[in-house]
Amino acid sequence: MKLVSERPSNHSHTEGRETLRSRGSAAASVRSASARPARPARAERAEAPKRGGKSGKRAVIIAAAVFAAVLAGLLGLGAYANGLDTIFPHVSMEGISLAGLTVDKAAEALAANGIGAEEDRTLAVSLPAGTELILSAREAGAYLSAPEAAVYAYESCRGDSYLANAFNYIKCAVSGMALNATDPEKLDEAYLREKIDSGVKAARLALMESSITIGEDSISAIKGASVVKIDSDKLYGTLRDALLAGDYAPIRSDAEPAGNSDTDELDLQALYDTVFAEPVNAQYDPETRQATQHVAGRSFDIAAAETLWNEARNGDKVIIPFILEEPELTTERLNALLFADTLAQKSTTLAGSSAARINNITKAAAAINGVVLNPGEEFSYNLTLGQRTAAAGYQAAGAYSGGQVVQEIGGGICQVSSTLYYCTLLSNLEITSRLCHYFGVAYLPAGLDATVSWPSPDFRFKNNGEYPIKILSFVDKAQNTVAVQILGSNPEGIRVEMSSETWQLADGYGAQSYRSVYDRDGNLISKTKEAASRYYYHVDPTPSPSPSPSPSPSDTPAPTTIPTDTPAPTDTPAPTATPIPSQPVAPSPDADTGEPVSNADV
Repeated sequence: MKLVSERPSNHSHTEGRETLRSRGSAAASVRSASARPARPARAERAEAPKRGGKSGKRAVIIAAAVFAAVLAGLLGLGAYANGLDTIFPHVSMEGISLAGLTVDKAAEALAANGIGAEEDRTLAVSLPAGTELILSAREAGAYLSAPEAAVYAYESCRGDSYLANAFNYIKCAVSGMALNATDPEKLDEAYLREKIDSGVKAARLALMESSITIGEDSISAIKGASVVKIDSDKLYGTLRDALLAGDYAPIRSDAEPAGNSDTDELDLQALYDTVFAEPVNAQYDPETRQATQHVAGRSFDIAAAETLWNEARNGDKVIIPFILEEPELTTERLNALLFADTLAQKSTTLAGSSAARINNITKAAAAINGVVLNPGEEFSYNLTLGQRTAAAGYQAAGAYSGGQVVQEIGGGICQVSSTLYYCTLLSNLEITSRLCHYFGVAYLPAGLDATVSWPSPDFRFKNNGEYPIKILSFVDKAQNTVAVQILGSNPEGIRVEMSSETWQLADGYGAQSYRSVYDRDGNLISKTKEAASRYYYHVDPTPSPSPSPSPSPSDTPAPTTIPTDTPAPTDTPAPTATPIPSQPVAPSPDADTGEPVSNADV
């Protein structure tokens, strides 16, 4: 469009209209020209790139400076956050604010509000057919004590770098962080899976009752009956989410349909997994002192069952026989084994004993008679008898004290402890505490005695076998002996023999005992050193004055001669070629304390 009209200007009568048209055209031309950008002159076009380049560089520099400033700020904030020993702002656990608290203070706040104070939390899950599954939060690893929860909160709001700490700090400050008292890393998947599997197995058994009957020796199934399934993986996810969320509201898990009555197929592998059971041995129950009920192993032949199922028609009853496996140790066998074998028995003579001494021995034998020791339990002679006092019925009789034979309350009870010691050795039990007498005794071979006193020394041993043992002990008045018997179970036919060697010393003699273990065929399994003992020659004590001008008639006076059940020096075997052992021998009872030992009797 042109800015001026091309018509000649000498037509005066049209000048006015042309002028108006020219103005209108000029205005239109101006508007049209302003609507599109004017092309710059060549010089200006040449300058444009230079001006744009400088502006772009300036923008990049500004952006880099801003980024550097932001990064420096974040790093500074991260360094600040990293140096804090408190929990970040707006962090809470199960509604309890922990912001600005140290770990110790956070633990106190959590404990004050009941977090970690309970012994345990449980999550109840209802499964199909009325079965229920109970989960322990503690066993599932979902239970945190107050200190553990405080540490978890402290670590949860922190990262592994300054930048991570900065972003976490900003996130906590702006939107907060709400935690549950459950650490996902501590959740025990194996426990959850095991509990779910057992619960699903029980639910499957209950669900199968409508179409499948599980008997003692077989399974009967109606072909064509509908079956259902329980998604264990789905259930695991549900329980895991609930535990991590700290939600212990009861959960209901429903079964899902699988198949229909026209095309129903029996999942034999699932059925096998449901009914399969490993054989379980009967065990000794220390409370009932009887064998627990054993469990027979149970399975079936999947291939044979599949053949039976495929050959059957809808509506047919298919019988799948079980393969039953008895455990190695049934209830009947274990009950028959309990206390069936005499592991050891020994009688020692009471010849020469006073009435008071026999009284004490009778009481001691009665105290240990009938004691049952379960596997792993330890027997203490002193704890079983208690302190020997006149009020308890014990009387004064000959006892070793300070290297002399004196009258002490309870004298004589060491004959019972020594006889018991000898039997525990023959029973192949573990001896945990034993000392020999100061003087030798005549009722047992050298090195096979055990002295006791109150409160020490004590005679102790442990039942290190697989079966319980029972101690029987009594005084046989007709034979004038005290007898000890240990009953137990010895299915392997193990037999123990004890031997000892002695040698003379300047003021006494030493002894070394050996324990030889044989199998049922008489083959030597092992021979080990049992205990080293050291005895002194007996010297007649000088009678001490009576503590009372009028002693009770029932008291036995202190002996003035060597007791008949104490070996005289001539009873000690002559030294053999066996040298004195290099290991230290057991000290005498009163050598431990340097003081007289009461009730360390003959």
